[in-house]
Amino acid sequence: MQYIKQNLISEGKTKRLWATNSPKHAIAEFSDDAMMYHGKHKIYFKNKGRLCNEINAIFMQALRDNNVATHFVEKYSDNATVVKLAEMIPMEVVVRNYSAGAMAERLGLESHKKLKFPVLEFCYKNDELGDPVINEYHAYAMGLCTQEEMSVMCYNAMRINKVLTDMMKEVGIIVADFKLEFGRTSGRLVVADEITPNVARFWDKDTLRRMDDNGANPEKEYQEILKRLKTVTNM
Repeated sequence: MQYIKQNLISEGKTKRLWATNSPKHAIAEFSDDAMMYHGKHKIYFKNKGRLCNEINAIFMQALRDNNVATHFVEKYSDNATVVKLAEMIPMEVVVRNYSAGAMAERLGLESHKKLKFPVLEFCYKNDELGDPVINEYHAYAMGLCTQEEMSVMCYNAMRINKVLTDMMKEVGIIVADFKLEFGRTSGRLVVADEITPNVARFWDKDTLRRMDDNGANPEKEYQEILKRLKTVTNM
């Protein structure tokens, strides 16, 4: 099917969502802005949208190949992708393999240490509240999801973690942590939003650091990740 971009549906921190000539599909357009530190710091570099779009397409295809349902349909242009429209669950599922960031600070853990077991955390998506950490009982009480949906999200989060860590290990990259979002479409839960350096910590295995020259060159990180991924994929 040929998808035609129509009116703007919504605009977020890193993407715009456009309606199409299909009532069940939209076009997700990545911007050249990158939001860091839970949206409190905004950086910009040319071609960031294109780099995100390519990285996301590679990861989404890998999940599809491993029978993980996603909203991804196909790339639409250099910086945009066709997706299935989904009713988003207002919650982030954070998968942590290493201690870093907010969890390390909150629990007094030494940063950059591998955890004995992957940790799943849940955050209520609310910018005004700073996306606070919640548990599954909060999610049920607030009506964010059902117990069955929570089970599906947790199961798929662990499956996705295995796919990503195995894939990145081949190219010398550690998946320290990443965020997932899920949505409801056609009666099932799917992985939605994106999987890119926007929502993940990817570290070089030798330095255990981001590949961005200590924050001075964020574009370098995106370019390096894409370059390495292309060595193990056909995209």
